[in-house]
Amino acid sequence: MLIKIETLVKSQKHLVLATCGQGLPHASLMAYCVAEATPRAGGEFWLATLRGTRKFANIMQNQRASLLLDDRSVAGEPSLALTVEAECHPFGSTVAGSTVDEGAARAALGARHPGLAGFLALPEVAMLRFVPLRYQLLSGLTETFLWSPAESA
Repeated sequence: MLIKIETLVKSQKHLVLATCGQGLPHASLMAYCVAEATPRAGGEFWLATLRGTRKFANIMQNQRASLLLDDRSVAGEPSLALTVEAECHPFGSTVAGSTVDEGAARAALGARHPGLAGFLALPEVAMLRFVPLRYQLLSGLTETFLWSPAESA
């Protein structure tokens, strides 16, 4: 199942970021890239947003969020859906022995999404570093697989 997770993460370019602030959920379609596509390595997700957005305010209040990816664009209907429970950490901080430079993450996101070059150059853009806590893979309508990097270490 970890191979399915890795393949799904590598094959998609967008995800839904679900945050919560002031007791209300909020979902945003986001471009992303990953530090490592292999979930076994921790697979941080890097995203960018404007500082003045609701999602940014929500993350500043509550660093925990969910990321949703699926293979709908590949198969017509989703046969795989991945929910990643994650926590946002500042760039430059050490998480699980790894320190990431914000500039490197910005460059990696720009390389994966060249159309974002102008957006990523704006001074009001904040880079977001989501570190996965748990993965839940749904295959079809009934098969569920849960995996936590912390529990596997």
